[in-house]
Amino acid sequence: MPNKRSPLSLAVVLGLAALVPFAVGVYVAWTGTSLDARSALRWLLPYLATVVAFIGGVQWGRMLAQRSAAPLDMALAVTPALIAWGALLTAAPWRGLLLLFALIAAWLIDEHGARQGWQKRGFLQLRRVLTLAVALCVIAMGWRVVRG
Repeated sequence: MPNKRSPLSLAVVLGLAALVPFAVGVYVAWTGTSLDARSALRWLLPYLATVVAFIGGVQWGRMLAQRSAAPLDMALAVTPALIAWGALLTAAPWRGLLLLFALIAAWLIDEHGARQGWQKRGFLQLRRVLTLAVALCVIAMGWRVVRG
């Protein structure tokens, strides 16, 4: 008999796996390995932009699955990915700040989605934890760059 896992439990495992590059980035930034914090941020921030774009795709999928996607909600779901793309075209420190803003905006859109009924509460709790963990990792790395 196949092992049946709930989609949410699988999302928890995969979400934690997605945190690995951020944890590695913090480790690299604070341990003084061959890469410095600035270099670690340089390779991590495009990953963060990818994560933000992925979140928008998840939001669209949930809205479309509900078959009641409001045009404003669909536009909101795309906005963080556009901010993230723009962030990649800017220089430090704006790149990191804009990407953090995009991540938080994507989370707030998920909060809005829960109120609109297209985002599930269990998934929203996972998003809160993952968003906080990612934001703290990026802030820790940025702090290391600023403070040396």
